Amino acid sequence: FSSMENPGDNNSRRILNTTPIECQLPQILQEPDQTIIPVYAPSYPGSGSGMTHYLYEALTGLEAGNSYNNRGDEGIYVALRTHYPVLYNYAKGASKMDRCILHLRNPLYALPSYASQRFEHINDIPSHTQHAPLEFWIQWRDKNFVKEIKNWAKHMQYWVNNYDNTQRKRIVISYEHLIHEETGPEETAFIADFLREGDGVSTVPPENVPCVWDRVVNYEKYAGNNRKLINEGGKTRGMMDEEEQHRWIDDGDLRKLSSRPNDLSNLAVGSTRGGDKVEYIFTRHQLQTISDILNMLKEKYQAKGNEDRLVKILDEYLVEVGEKLREASTE
Repeated sequence: FSSMENPGDNNSRRILNTTPIECQLPQILQEPDQTIIPVYAPSYPGSGSGMTHYLYEALTGLEAGNSYNNRGDEGIYVALRTHYPVLYNYAKGASKMDRCILHLRNPLYALPSYASQRFEHINDIPSHTQHAPLEFWIQWRDKNFVKEIKNWAKHMQYWVNNYDNTQRKRIVISYEHLIHEETGPEETAFIADFLREGDGVSTVPPENVPCVWDRVVNYEKYAGNNRKLINEGGKTRGMMDEEEQHRWIDDGDLRKLSSRPNDLSNLAVGSTRGGDKVEYIFTRHQLQTISDILNMLKEKYQAKGNEDRLVKILDEYLVEVGEKLREASTE
């Protein structure tokens, strides 16, 4: 979807262009009627946090923020995305934020996505326009693999251990479930139910959830080629450091959604990265390490007896890593 300023309104509001669409999305993003406490929206870098960021907005009609630019105690944001503790951007006003939506993506794909982000940044390339070459990936992988697979596990455990799912303080969502045609609308409805539990937060009617999902996840069907790659100061995204990129994305009422903004997250569906797609491979030893870590996490949380959803996601990741291991054994 896209947005534009409302020339007849001086409030901090943005109009969402919702045509053509079969159902009604929230027409205006605006401040809520009462003070609200945002949910944390944590994810490992490269997991698709931009997609869920705009999904939260489309579901509620409220603005979502991020922990680079927003404190968390402003009382106006429905969610605050963060990569903490992998990237140190803990919200400074988070004392009342006691709920979170933990967003996971299989490290088989999250790590390469993060590597492509770093490649674009290092080479002054607008974000989400080019896949990292295989040569860059291999160099980045071999230099950073141990640290980053540990970071992936550290990130997940931090949010699982500090936010109790038994008291509805945390839910876990899967990037893979969200982008899948069969499971995406159901995963989105799961998110909407959780957001709606927050005081002062309402969502679109349940019957509208499938079209909200389609509009956000399959945005390229509606976006065309109108993409904003350069900000008002003339800097491309590749010329900005990470904090500047976040500041541009969430620049108060000047923020442009512009069909679908380039974001720090990677979207496997509708990615704006051009050129031939690259098959980002891991060594057999690295695949075994991923498998061992996923299995350790699965057993740890399976033993708790109350993390069925998380365990199911980890098991799905293990199955896919296992397939890659078998392929590597036959080569």
